[in-house]
Amino acid sequence: MHRVLERLHRDHVNLERLLNLLESQLNEFYEGRESDFDLKAELLEYIECYAELVHHPTEERMFAVAKQRLGDKRALVEQLQDQHVRLVGAARKFRQSLEGVVQGAVLSRDELEIEGREFIALQRLHLNAEEGELFPYLDGCLQAQEWDAIERDLPQYKDPLFGERDPNRFRTLYRYLLDASGQETDG
Repeated sequence: MHRVLERLHRDHVNLERLLNLLESQLNEFYEGRESDFDLKAELLEYIECYAELVHHPTEERMFAVAKQRLGDKRALVEQLQDQHVRLVGAARKFRQSLEGVVQGAVLSRDELEIEGREFIALQRLHLNAEEGELFPYLDGCLQAQEWDAIERDLPQYKDPLFGERDPNRFRTLYRYLLDASGQETDG
């Protein structure tokens, strides 16, 4: 697997970890137990930010280079590109709903849960299509010089959660992930 695809795969693994956390938070919420709205909002802000600035632009660059070779995968790529827009919009909408609840907005438990579960389902559908069908295809059809061209144009952005941690951003989420993994935090 090419380095670009390996990076995207790592992003997907990290995203799946966040989706599992979000799902567990929604389960607690549904069962009437305490649920951390700030944690969920921060998680969604990270997903939005990283998807818009790094992950989706990387995939879009890869799709642009591969466009002449897509063949019967063209419809899948178009579907995935449409999902990129829908996913960022769904993450933003759900985050804004969560922030609204924290600030006193009235939103039914069912509405909030449905927004969250629909986002998770769409995100997982998207990841499965990329990982299971498109990435293996692209790995086999793109040549070394095409991968070099893709890499030259990739966003230069350090991941503030799973890469070089930004101590002021995503602090609650970072601490939660560390605590869940049994590691100690440093501040």
